[in-house]
Amino acid sequence: MQKNNRILFAVGGTGGHLFPAQALARDLMEQRPDIELLFAGGLLASNRYFQREAFPYREVASATPFRGGLFKSVDSFVKIGRGVRESIDLLNHFKPQLVVGFGSFYSFPLLCAAWLKKIPIILFESNAYPGRVNRLFAGRALFSALQFEETAEHLKGEKLLVRMPYWCERSAVHALSKEEARRAYGLDPSIFTLLVFGGSQGAQAINSAALELSLSFPFQIIHLTGEAKSAKEAEIHYYKRGVRAKVKGFEDKMHIAWRAADLVVCRSGAATLSELIIFEVPGLLVPFPQAADNHQEINAQVMERIGGATWMPQGALTAQSLATAIEDLMSNNGEKWQRMKQKIAAFKMEEHEREELAQKVLQKIL
Repeated sequence: MQKNNRILFAVGGTGGHLFPAQALARDLMEQRPDIELLFAGGLLASNRYFQREAFPYREVASATPFRGGLFKSVDSFVKIGRGVRESIDLLNHFKPQLVVGFGSFYSFPLLCAAWLKKIPIILFESNAYPGRVNRLFAGRALFSALQFEETAEHLKGEKLLVRMPYWCERSAVHALSKEEARRAYGLDPSIFTLLVFGGSQGAQAINSAALELSLSFPFQIIHLTGEAKSAKEAEIHYYKRGVRAKVKGFEDKMHIAWRAADLVVCRSGAATLSELIIFEVPGLLVPFPQAADNHQEINAQVMERIGGATWMPQGALTAQSLATAIEDLMSNNGEKWQRMKQKIAAFKMEEHEREELAQKVLQKIL
């Protein structure tokens, strides 16, 4: 095959899939401005986590056949078949040298078409337990890029631990102090600050527990509720309770929120855990119980093994249980909390010694 500088990204779905894909795209374009990149997948035109103004993209039909009844499953397979045909046409037109898949069924038609056309593929898997699509194609990939070493035992083919690509602007990440971040939200720069959010899709259980949270020491909250309506309601509720809080539906500058935080209460999606590591913020994780293959609970268990977080099932989450967990972490002058910060910093140092994914991708097209 004649070499070119075209790479197609097979992607879609939640922020956990899209954020690292866009971060990798940025890294590749910085290192090789002559690269031609194209994003392709389902529903990119309406996905709020995709930067449409920054990257060219094409829509490809897809669906998951594992949700709903028989009728929905049949309809899903029809969409997948159409998506494979659309993907073959797209590959014939764009002629990429390489296809990079970021998991979820939005990537399946494109990876299938790439395999049929014998176009090399690379997979990126940031969960501790890989998704179905990546498990299916791992044996056919040049390599699978991983965030956690536990993932390797569940995948065939070559595996490689890499430094997780991150979407936030690096200059903004490193320049902002904790005090400046808190002032940006109108918060007290000296008070213990809790960051609460449910991932890219929000979480009602986490929202409800946080709204009634009471602690024995002064605290303030940055609460990202997942939607504008619930944010307004939460803001009023905190005001009535006398709790200092910055409430938003969604934050597109997450580096500010992470910089401001002492502790985070959140889901355990892969992208969230990557941010937790980057900003060295200890976590109290509440895995999404309906996550495919229970991968969020597995992520939480891995993060607990690393020492950077503790976790509880959603069924055990109440305002009281949340308060008890936080009080435990912050007792004895925050001894457990400090130890968690040290463990995160150690893992982060280990991760930074890994090769960047962009470099490994470029090695395959040079």
